[in-house]
Amino acid sequence: MKKSVKILAGILSLSILAASCSKKEEETRSTRTTKESETAEETVESTTEESSSEETTKETTKETTEETTTEATTTEETTSESTAEETTEGSSEETSAESTSASSSASSRTFDKGATEKYFDSIKFDGVALVSQNRNIIWTKESGLADREQGIPNSMDKVYELGSITKQFTAVAIMQLVEQGKISTEDTLDKYIPEYSHAKEITIHQLLNMTSGISDYLETGTLGISMSDLMQIDFTKLDALEQTVRSVVTKPITGDWMIEQMSYFDLEFTPGTQFKYCNTNYYFLGIIIERLTGMKYDEYIRKNILEPLNLTELYPDIDHLTTKGRTSLLFWDFDFPSQDPTISYAVGVMTGTAEGLLKWEYAVLDGALLTKESWDKIFDGGAFGYGYGFYVEGHCLEHSGMTLGYNTDVFVDRDTEDIIIILSNTQTLGTVPMQPLSGDISEYMQKNCLK
Repeated sequence: MKKSVKILAGILSLSILAASCSKKEEETRSTRTTKESETAEETVESTTEESSSEETTKETTKETTEETTTEATTTEETTSESTAEETTEGSSEETSAESTSASSSASSRTFDKGATEKYFDSIKFDGVALVSQNRNIIWTKESGLADREQGIPNSMDKVYELGSITKQFTAVAIMQLVEQGKISTEDTLDKYIPEYSHAKEITIHQLLNMTSGISDYLETGTLGISMSDLMQIDFTKLDALEQTVRSVVTKPITGDWMIEQMSYFDLEFTPGTQFKYCNTNYYFLGIIIERLTGMKYDEYIRKNILEPLNLTELYPDIDHLTTKGRTSLLFWDFDFPSQDPTISYAVGVMTGTAEGLLKWEYAVLDGALLTKESWDKIFDGGAFGYGYGFYVEGHCLEHSGMTLGYNTDVFVDRDTEDIIIILSNTQTLGTVPMQPLSGDISEYMQKNCLK
């Protein structure tokens, strides 16, 4: 479904600064034809307006999908009858029971364990992986060390940084507030962050689906390292680079500071006309959650998402980590500290076990916490194949994540309920075939191990 970027500076900047998704996926979706770019705003706006009722949402989603088929996808109708029709707050056990009684009509694909094992034997992998079919874990992999100093191996009960998979939780939190009448996806940003210089030009919908035109704070040098700095790395001065990175990632920042800094930058395109994966979008959404609820982002996620679903193996913090990340740059390995949570924030702060993440994706399949109308909006990939916190291709969802020393990926087929989760505590350049990134591993498994 996606491939990870093969550019030195791009990967290094992501691994150094914070959670992010595949850069190549950004480039693929942002290099649409001129015709698509010109009509995207109309498509997005009409989709938002027409999604006021469940029936209209279905028609709009179908029409949008047929008209905006991505390069790697043929038009498919998504069957979502497996989800509960109007699931609201409740325990994950109740939701699972509903899903079991109304399971998907499509059967899971055949999983080739032999081919999967052969593939993993051919690569270097540090972390854990699992495959789930029919709500059962049918295959797992544990490889490498969770703590290299202590010689503690990676295992399924270890807690990893999830990176940008966090965006799924942020999107659900926003939709909860929509259902409470506290915010609308059609609202402009000035209603919630009026001090941001371009707030009147951008809607909440455009933040959620990455069409705002805002610059990415990981690429602008806002945190102290810019892309241009990394493009001119002097490999004879790696010690100085290491010290700079340690200083940057351990320095706390505030939402007010982020708003002020990003206000200096012009928009990169007219909001709604193009797609560009941008972490600033979800940083702003985190600020909005805090301003509307009076709760810190991590507190809101715990009390309104994790606790209601009894997701005891997921955490909106780095305090529960039981693994240590490593960043590998060619022949050098760096064991940096985890970045300060105020840097990752609503963009990529979530941590957890593979099975904890699996239970969350079950809840996503079940339509937990939100109405069907809200989930339909989340799953609407629109003109560019990105919904709210998910890349969307037909009935398939995916998102990868990168934080300092970690890279992750989760793939969910909503039709067959096949799920692949890859969590690694080694962040590599992604240019060495023997040590692929989690997104590459997931892509291989989707193409060669699920048939």
